[in-house]
Amino acid sequence: MKKQRKILWRKGIHLAFSEKWNTGFGGFKKFYFHQHLCILKAKLGRPITWSRQLRHFQFRKNTFQIQKTWIQDEPFFAKTKPSLAVENVSTLSSKVKRKGTKHLISSSRTLLKLQAEKLLSSAKNSDHEYCRGKSLSKAVADLPTNSVLGQAIGHRPRTELQASDFPMTFNGESQSPGFLDEVMKKYGSLVPLSEKDVLGKLKDVFNEDFSNRKPFINREITNYRARHQKCNFRIFYNKHMLDMDDLATLDGQNWLNDQVINMYGELIMDAVPDKVHFFNSFFHRQLVTKGYNGVKRWTKKVDLFKKSLLLIPIHLEVHWSLITVTLSNRIISFYDSQGIHFKFCVENIRKYLLTEAREKNRPEFLQGWQTAVTKCIPQQKNDSDCGVFVLQYCKCLALEQPFQFSQEDMPRVRKRIYKELCECRLMD
Repeated sequence: MKKQRKILWRKGIHLAFSEKWNTGFGGFKKFYFHQHLCILKAKLGRPITWSRQLRHFQFRKNTFQIQKTWIQDEPFFAKTKPSLAVENVSTLSSKVKRKGTKHLISSSRTLLKLQAEKLLSSAKNSDHEYCRGKSLSKAVADLPTNSVLGQAIGHRPRTELQASDFPMTFNGESQSPGFLDEVMKKYGSLVPLSEKDVLGKLKDVFNEDFSNRKPFINREITNYRARHQKCNFRIFYNKHMLDMDDLATLDGQNWLNDQVINMYGELIMDAVPDKVHFFNSFFHRQLVTKGYNGVKRWTKKVDLFKKSLLLIPIHLEVHWSLITVTLSNRIISFYDSQGIHFKFCVENIRKYLLTEAREKNRPEFLQGWQTAVTKCIPQQKNDSDCGVFVLQYCKCLALEQPFQFSQEDMPRVRKRIYKELCECRLMD
């Protein structure tokens, strides 16, 4: 065993000043060391765990002490020149008598101690305290990666973002809620989360523009979404209840369902309670199938003729349209995002209003009704956004806002409607 260690020692000196990464010291396990002769590192590229640190601490300590005999008095990590390396070997040979490996190690203890103190002093200057409870390797491994020592042990300055760099919990291991966790808690999913929101949050935290790192951000959000697919999130507002299946209709190119349409209409009514009345999306279907008697009680507590605007969504199985009634000038208008005009729907509403006026004893509304097809309004360019257009028509008409939106705005409008439903209020 002594002979083997002696041979390894001699080979180690030769390999120490080579220009490559090499392995040596089989008796002390296998370690890698760099041509700069800065510090030894166990198994380059393998993660170093705390249990492995404890298990092999003694071997690393001995190897580290031997390595320190090669460190020059020049600035720590200065590149070793071949001529200087040869001179260093000859100096070391003249100072230490080669009577055996054991004698060589024991005779250089004083020099090793001085070199070790220099290393610890450098570590302290890097704003890290060396704790006796930790091993030397552990203390060095804890140094910041942008420090000289951090780079010396194999760390490299990170040019790519890591999940831990973000003020959001990508891995679900953070004890404090992250940005994505807060979005999930508030909205039940990441559907309303826009790219602008994420970049804005990162800029607020890091004071840096991350727009050039969108692929990484999108990948991390996708991974987070995959781990949080199941959620029992629900929204209750008045008599309405939305679950994740209902809210999922606002994602991507999905078709909006009746529950989303009706609850959003309730928000519109509450925003302007004395001005607008929004009919349930099942109203027209009930009127067609059962006549006036089928919907007579729907306005038992409401006087329609005291309102300024009536909004009536029309759902014809695979398409959404909108009928509005302006009571001040008795005009029934039809809005459709595909330019279609369903005359029978407008006629059904006209007959209903006449019957309602007779039942409520409002003779001034028994005549003078006109119908109109509204043109030059924003149109959809696909087969899935008709419901979103109807809700946007309703909001703009109720709040007396111009129609300043287009098909390109629909992804943003979907996210905004999602947020409005979750927060139970309309947004600007």
